[in-house]
Amino acid sequence: MSTTEEIPTKHMIALYYCYPPAGLPKDQLEPHKLFHQETCTNLNLGGRIRVSEEGINGVLSGTENALREYEASLRKELLQLVVAVIDNDHDDDPTTEWLDIKYCHLRNDIPTEQQLFDSLQVKITREVVSLIEPTPQNQGKNKGKRCRQRRKQKRKEKQMQEKLAEASVGEDGPSNNVTAKLAAAKEVVNIEDWKNNTPAQHLSPEEWNNKLLELAQQEEEGSFEESEAVLLDTRNIYETRVGHFAVPQLPTLFPNTRKFSSLPLALNTEEAAEALAGKQVFMYCTGGVRCERAGTYLRALSDSNSGAWQGKEKPKAIFQLKGGIQKYLETYGEQVEPKSDDDADAKPCLYRGKNFVFDQRRTDPVIGNGITSKTASDRPERVSSVGQCIICSKIHDDYDNGFSPCDEKEARCCRCRVLVLVCNDCRPNVRSCGEPETDNVTDLLCGRTTCIDEGNIAENVETVRF
Repeated sequence: MSTTEEIPTKHMIALYYCYPPAGLPKDQLEPHKLFHQETCTNLNLGGRIRVSEEGINGVLSGTENALREYEASLRKELLQLVVAVIDNDHDDDPTTEWLDIKYCHLRNDIPTEQQLFDSLQVKITREVVSLIEPTPQNQGKNKGKRCRQRRKQKRKEKQMQEKLAEASVGEDGPSNNVTAKLAAAKEVVNIEDWKNNTPAQHLSPEEWNNKLLELAQQEEEGSFEESEAVLLDTRNIYETRVGHFAVPQLPTLFPNTRKFSSLPLALNTEEAAEALAGKQVFMYCTGGVRCERAGTYLRALSDSNSGAWQGKEKPKAIFQLKGGIQKYLETYGEQVEPKSDDDADAKPCLYRGKNFVFDQRRTDPVIGNGITSKTASDRPERVSSVGQCIICSKIHDDYDNGFSPCDEKEARCCRCRVLVLVCNDCRPNVRSCGEPETDNVTDLLCGRTTCIDEGNIAENVETVRF
């Protein structure tokens, strides 16, 4: 073979965000947006980028060489933008501290070209990621549309809350537990300057594992009367359906939201406050960017002594997984078939299943083959799939049933359009949202027999112990 023969080009996904210490200069946002457009176009990169005074959040696809060249250019650009306002007494590149970038593999089961972005979108936004819904005063040109969407959503929430209340009525009247939950979750607690609170402490994947395994061991040995720690999954319900952390002996709080901006409402429920108060909170998300805001908000909410947190103890500590699930699985995940249970070299992975991503792949090919117990003398059994078919409960974790996400054949509720897991055997028997009506085929609904508007009601919050 000729030594000059070209090696096939490797395509990847770059997932990144940054919060520079002093943000980005407002008068430089437009020029910085132009930098991204020109650089990505020249390198033939596609994807989505959000630019704000807070920082940047982006996901791009292209060849690995092009993506790394983009990263190098971005670091130089950021240094020029913020070098005058940051304190850097060292020769080290300060962007290594606050620009978090991950290089993600493509899936092997669908064609490469179907996993790449076919366009580039660079937008100037209010925030890197939106946690609090905008007020009518700062909604800008989409004010009317967003107001209508919010009114529609509030009507949905009110209807579902009324159904929950009716379902809880017994011979002695409404259940006090449900009544308290409904009262606590009526609104997001308004906290001024909540972003100025201290963010969560970052833990590397190794530090994350070590701390949680140590706490799990202490829990198993009965060192505590109740759990000292709780995990908090800040993602949406359709993400956790296909993969999540599951630490033996330790509880996890699942807000079960439909969108990130519903998280504040979920955190202001009795369930969440009871689960998190006085505990060490370990929060995680896909790549880390959502936890940057969720950790700050949780600290502000617990300090406010209002809503469901009135009279509650503050969390003892708030940690976040640096680089999120994506970075964790680079160390503890597996891109091939899970290792056998008797493999002595198998790492103690605490994540089970797939990592849901917001690009053309739907899920990352690197999976978590999570342990089911923490016993030093034994090699614990492992779980690599957590999803279940909503109809027959068979193990299943593919929303697209073998198709590429770009084919748009994913299973969705016919009423509210939320993603639903339906196995390949049951899929022909149901009609997904947008599909034509057919004889002997029933509508697919997120509550199996009815639409429950899954993820849009704060009472969906649940605490699970593994």
